[in-house]
Amino acid sequence: MTILTASLNGAKTLEDTIRSIRRQTLSSIQHIVIDGGSVDGTLDILEKYGEDYDLSWISEPDKGIADALNKGLRLAKGKYILVLQTDDQLLREDSLEKVWGTIKKCPSDFHIFPVIFDDPRKGRKLLAPVPFLWWNHFKFIFCHQGCFASRQVFEDIGGFRTEFPITFDYDFFYRALNNRCTVKFADFPATVMGATGISSNPAFLFKRLKEEFRVQKSNERAVFWMAAQRIFRMLYMPYKRFNHRLGS
Repeated sequence: MTILTASLNGAKTLEDTIRSIRRQTLSSIQHIVIDGGSVDGTLDILEKYGEDYDLSWISEPDKGIADALNKGLRLAKGKYILVLQTDDQLLREDSLEKVWGTIKKCPSDFHIFPVIFDDPRKGRKLLAPVPFLWWNHFKFIFCHQGCFASRQVFEDIGGFRTEFPITFDYDFFYRALNNRCTVKFADFPATVMGATGISSNPAFLFKRLKEEFRVQKSNERAVFWMAAQRIFRMLYMPYKRFNHRLGS
């Protein structure tokens, strides 16, 4: 199994991410950190743990998270790939062992797990994936921290598209479903999602929504779903703007 981590000045939380990986009871884990040229002590952390487990890393300028992850994909050797960012962690020591046991019982292109969202203000809460694949025509139906994707899928449809700097994961899964990839849902969480990622930042809410709509326009070919998406956009954006004003 391969874990990819894109990093840029994430030293405050990266060490916790690394520790959650290196303590895993599953033996065959490849961890690749793709750093964008951090200047905050990130490289010191990577050098510190470089000999402790199967950790490899590069540090050089990139064109964003999608570009960084694509660099990692070219080095990935595991049959399944998980994207775990610098403020994310694996939940327990046996998390990957349990995940691998689930995968072996019923192989699929994607294995989707619930994610625990760690909000520093409101505490932890469970984010369950939406089990209805048709809903992906309107919204991303799970968190990438809970998605274990077969490396074969990347080989079949390509990596992450850099023209979607926030919603590259939504675009990737949209293309995968268009390619009739198979999906299995699990009922236990394996990872903890941090609250500092760009997709969790309220300041990027409407930029993310507009980007999601671009993903849909870029990938959808069925006339029915294109019409349904136009109606959804007309209703959903005003709804989110209203809620955003109430929360501000």
